[in-house]
Amino acid sequence: MRIRKLYGIGAGPGDPELLTLKAYRILKEVDMIVAPKSREDKRSLALLTIEGIIKERGNGLIVVEPVFPMTKDRDKLEQYWEKARDAVLARAEAEAKAKGKGCETVAFVTLGDPSMYSTFYRFMEIFKDVVDEIEVVPGVTSFSACSAIAKVPVAEGNEIVSIVPDVKTQNALRVIESSDSLIFLKPKNMDVIENKLCNKKAILGVRVGFKDQEIITGEVSEIDVPTHYLSTLIVKNNPRA
Repeated sequence: MRIRKLYGIGAGPGDPELLTLKAYRILKEVDMIVAPKSREDKRSLALLTIEGIIKERGNGLIVVEPVFPMTKDRDKLEQYWEKARDAVLARAEAEAKAKGKGCETVAFVTLGDPSMYSTFYRFMEIFKDVVDEIEVVPGVTSFSACSAIAKVPVAEGNEIVSIVPDVKTQNALRVIESSDSLIFLKPKNMDVIENKLCNKKAILGVRVGFKDQEIITGEVSEIDVPTHYLSTLIVKNNPRA
């Protein structure tokens, strides 16, 4: 079973209106949409973002929601990746048998941008042997959305911006000291961040783009950061005068 074209689609931070026109067009045309979810009993957040398109497409669209658990256990992840591959190819083959034509185009949908800590590139790797062509469509990041809503720029002039996924490394500590703007995705170990940046101006976005989004501004020491998967903290370490 071969797939003519695989798309990696950035669905943005959660607001359907932040989906790009290109992403919208492709999602209206593809044969199958693949949207990962973190647990079997949860819906894909990326799929929730584009559910208006799903409803517009009706029953002719194939939707697959493979489980990609939040774990660093490599062996466990490999098992889930194989299950995802099997599920996608099985649905494509069933479609071919039922309708007499192949499932030629597949869109893998991810929140934010596919190039920013998403699972798309791993997905791409496990399908390379059955895919003829690949296209990646960028999306709006959570920190871009946070910045826009708070009306505070991420960077100006020659300011240096750094994205810090884990503060408990020597490299991260050096970056924190040398950057003008800092972006912490899914921030944790706030004691380390507060110790370094306690009186710096910060923006916290929680579930940005969704109906229950929350934006909080203030000094780092004043902000109570929740342990939520969809949270983004932007800190202005050395803002322009």
